[in-house]
Amino acid sequence: MPRDFTRYLIAAVAAKWGVNLAKVAIPLVAITSLGAGPGAAGSLAAAGTAPFLLLGLPAGAWLDRIARRPVMIAMDLVRFALLGSVPLVAAASALTMPYLWVVVFLNGVATVFFDVAMQSHLPDLLGGADGGRLVRANGRLATVDQLALIGGPALAGWLIGLWTASTVLVVTAFGYLWSALWIRRIRQPEPRPAAAPRSLVAEVREGLSFVRRDRTLRAIATAGALVNFAIAGVVAMLPLLLEQGRTLSLFLSAGGVGGLLAAVVAKRLPRGRSVIATGLAIVPAALLLPFAGRPVPVALAAAAWAAVIFKVGYDSVVLMSFRQLVTPPALLGRVNGTLRVIFSGALTLGAGTAGLIGEQAGPRTAAGVACAALALVWVPIARSPLRSTGGADGRTASAGAARRADPKRARDRAWLTSLYSGSITRPDRRP
Repeated sequence: MPRDFTRYLIAAVAAKWGVNLAKVAIPLVAITSLGAGPGAAGSLAAAGTAPFLLLGLPAGAWLDRIARRPVMIAMDLVRFALLGSVPLVAAASALTMPYLWVVVFLNGVATVFFDVAMQSHLPDLLGGADGGRLVRANGRLATVDQLALIGGPALAGWLIGLWTASTVLVVTAFGYLWSALWIRRIRQPEPRPAAAPRSLVAEVREGLSFVRRDRTLRAIATAGALVNFAIAGVVAMLPLLLEQGRTLSLFLSAGGVGGLLAAVVAKRLPRGRSVIATGLAIVPAALLLPFAGRPVPVALAAAAWAAVIFKVGYDSVVLMSFRQLVTPPALLGRVNGTLRVIFSGALTLGAGTAGLIGEQAGPRTAAGVACAALALVWVPIARSPLRSTGGADGRTASAGAARRADPKRARDRAWLTSLYSGSITRPDRRP
């Protein structure tokens, strides 16, 4: 891996841990300093996720017009200022819920732009010709994600025990500053963005159309939406199914272990057919989850949850690499933004649907509906060109004029063929 990728990875570590620390610290600031109840805490969570739905599409289109690294640095500095302001305002006895809502919302806005820019910048950073490197790079990023997901809340709890939730936000803020400094150290020149004579709305439409018309990207979008719908619904019902907080914590930690293992395996087995195979393999595990605690023992249900999160993590690495490889550089921001909106919307819909069904029919029924979606996650991929090399050869017909404009895109077929043999060589697609 190039040295610049190491700098990029260090920045990702700081940013991802910052996000997971903030998820714990900010609600605790609201509860301990302002006496917030469940409704206020829920509104903070909504304020943090709303920007992904509202801004994912325009953010992707805008990021296709400009250099991405300066945006990543700017968004890190914005998050540093926002989260660093909370302890200062609290120390001045001026902290209010409206102020926290604004901070969380603007922090979410900055995170949208940072995440889309980071995902879109990776193929250019690697420079090139080796798709296997891209899979390995995404595997390392997935490892960072899973370690932050497992360790972030635990570290936040330990630091809060030593200090206060407000003080932990100082640590979080400096994590973002650390991320910005490492991104600033990346030396590789960015490709010059193409001129953008069209309106932003037209470019957003182009990104949506590209995902809609491309059979493989459409399958990835559908499968990802099913996964997010299911996971959000199950997670929303788990506290009611397991009842004891410690049991819930151990249960979720088992999922973290599964995700971490997936990041390691995906780097060594980045094959398209394995996405379908793992989808079929988790069907029995998915059907066990609604019965966690009773009658299924918690240990067995936790193992099933680990298998499910292994599948989620595996798909994240392999399918992320695939979409980065086959999407033209000029469209990467829009494609990533479009998929981010779809996936975020599925999370919201999954949690909301589970809540409605849970109120009427109980949490086990709600979890069962979510897990039914999870059991079907392999179907969109099996119906796409990813299911076989023969189907993949014809996939470029649906990619549209943007891909046909670059004659080098035709060599993506060779990569698609090698995807199934385990020898991935990425065609040169730099402008």
